[in-house]
Amino acid sequence: MLGWFNRKERWLGIDIGDSSVKLIELDRKGPEFRVAAMAVEPLPQGAMADRSPADLDQVSAAVKRALKISGSRLKKAAIAVPTSSIITRTIAMPAGLNETELAAGVLVEAAPLIPFPLEETYLDFQVQGLSQNHPETQDVMVVACRKENVDLRREALKDAGLKTAVVDVEAYALENACRLLSGWRVQLPGDGHQPPPGVSQPLALVDMGAVVTTLYILEDGRVIYTREQGFGAEQLILSIAAAYDWPRRQAELAGRAGELPAGFEPELLSPFRKLAAAQIGRMLQFFFSSSPVSAVERIRLVGGGALIADLDRAVAEHTGIPTAVGNLFDPLGGAVPVNRPSLEREAPLFAVACGLALRSLD
Repeated sequence: MLGWFNRKERWLGIDIGDSSVKLIELDRKGPEFRVAAMAVEPLPQGAMADRSPADLDQVSAAVKRALKISGSRLKKAAIAVPTSSIITRTIAMPAGLNETELAAGVLVEAAPLIPFPLEETYLDFQVQGLSQNHPETQDVMVVACRKENVDLRREALKDAGLKTAVVDVEAYALENACRLLSGWRVQLPGDGHQPPPGVSQPLALVDMGAVVTTLYILEDGRVIYTREQGFGAEQLILSIAAAYDWPRRQAELAGRAGELPAGFEPELLSPFRKLAAAQIGRMLQFFFSSSPVSAVERIRLVGGGALIADLDRAVAEHTGIPTAVGNLFDPLGGAVPVNRPSLEREAPLFAVACGLALRSLD
């Protein structure tokens, strides 16, 4: 069992993505959170494959550099596995079981629902409450993940001198981080933030990474739908490299610095924005066609792709839905070493990491 749902002490939130490592330390005073330390460190090509560490030395070295840059002294961290790598099921169990009986029963009931051997699997569970139609039973959510998806990330942290305090799932980390989204905050236990008047649900959260874009639909502060698409900001970087005959790394650095030829906007950036907006629109249409929901109140963009200039405007124009970049740091204060403009500029990158760090402060 993995302690996915345990929350005991303060730890770092570390998001090991396809192209970079994002690390953040949060602190809390009463209902208010603040950023105590943060860093983002790029990963070299080949360090990740299929959303898992392929070169542990490169990944652990990036984690170690991020830790040093951040200045954090914490020695424990929360990490997350991709949402697409887990299986979630809700099973019915007799009410009144103690923890030991429940754990044993989950193993028996979950075995036929998981398409790989239990000895190759990590399981965790959380009681959701009594079943509505059968009060003598309780609903139990079971989360399963192949061990290799977890162990590779744990090993990367260990080699960087950190202990893995908890392994979460990206969907749950983002769900937890949504309470800090500017203009859409969810009231949670011990949290001083209230949803603003007039804001209804569901909310569409789009996490655009380097190679994968994931749509999350949230209702009542909980993820009710996910869809993953093999499309991301890397496509723009490769287009820049091909158009100007640059190495990929040069294209990436030039894009980040905004040092691109005059024709970049009409020739490359504008077509990419339209393509990205169309991809997001199609993902939403898949959701609408498979559920009774026919609209979402608004869209928030996070991940590295959210930093692309005017992508939010392009998505809003294509979908007709109010869209903005998700600024999770808007309600947060910053410690002295953390630069406020840097916080606001890089906020979308830290959505998963922020949700992971928040776990230890609940």
